[in-house]
Amino acid sequence: MSNEADSSAAPGNLQHPRTSSSHRSSSETDATPPPPLGKLVRMRALKPSELPAHPALASYQAQATLPDLQQFVASALDEGLTFIREYLPKKFKIKHKDRGSHPSSAPIEVRERNVKPKELPAEVRPAKDDQVETWFARKSIHQNAAKGGTASWDEFDHGLREDHSQHEMEYTPDVKDSHKVLDWDAQLGELQHRAGAWHHVHMSIVEMLHHIPSPLNNRVFPVLVITAKAHNRIIVVQIPVQVASVSGVKYAAGGKDSKITVGMYCSIEYCELTDHAHKICWQMATASNAKGSLPMWAQKMGVPNAVVKDVGLFIGWTAERRKASAAKES
Repeated sequence: MSNEADSSAAPGNLQHPRTSSSHRSSSETDATPPPPLGKLVRMRALKPSELPAHPALASYQAQATLPDLQQFVASALDEGLTFIREYLPKKFKIKHKDRGSHPSSAPIEVRERNVKPKELPAEVRPAKDDQVETWFARKSIHQNAAKGGTASWDEFDHGLREDHSQHEMEYTPDVKDSHKVLDWDAQLGELQHRAGAWHHVHMSIVEMLHHIPSPLNNRVFPVLVITAKAHNRIIVVQIPVQVASVSGVKYAAGGKDSKITVGMYCSIEYCELTDHAHKICWQMATASNAKGSLPMWAQKMGVPNAVVKDVGLFIGWTAERRKASAAKES
């Protein structure tokens, strides 16, 4: 896979990543307020009737006014980009500046933010004022090189964007299965896998099964996964979805005898080439609720360490794949 440098327009009116300083975003020093939060990338599970048309969802969508596929995907991706690049730098508080995650050599900054209901669009605002979305985020700057302690741009693109859910299962020990329920590949193929300024667009519904230590039940997180790229940037947006009765569901159907609890997970993962393509800025923001008997205060305690750990897991997994590839070629 070649290092992409196509001429596609970058989403939004954002500074070109080759000339911007991603070590400290200009958004952090800009006194103007960030744009309003969107309604898609939220801790609210989307119903099948709120998703673009799909044959497997026809019985749930028959009486609904469905969103246009291209517009829906572009809105979700742009919303995720705006959250990462404009809302996060201005609103999140720094918890740690120099966390480490072996074997990655990059220091990791960790941030946190409680998004209150009053900040959300009225149509998706929770009824209770105490129903906050607790978000955690991280940022790390990596040398763009296929060597120990870091990874190249092609390796980031392949590992994080392509087959995102499958690869996440491979490098995350606690993820036991990545089950694809359905995808929109056929429909997006008719649109050349483009939406707005994004290309290589893919969208699917996936069940991510996580192991939770006994006596708690394992957790499944049904998510709508949208991946795409633009000029020198890649993005992955994951939005919770309701799929309990959808054909093809493996874990989220539930039932009184089920040993699996259905949770909610939302995330934005974003990488861009910076410093004239010598470095890669990798950012991730996530909110989740494991549900069940696991109290939210306990969940919040574990998330910062988990998001930091993921950096080392990915870099280590990438190094093993690089080593295996070199062995095959020798």
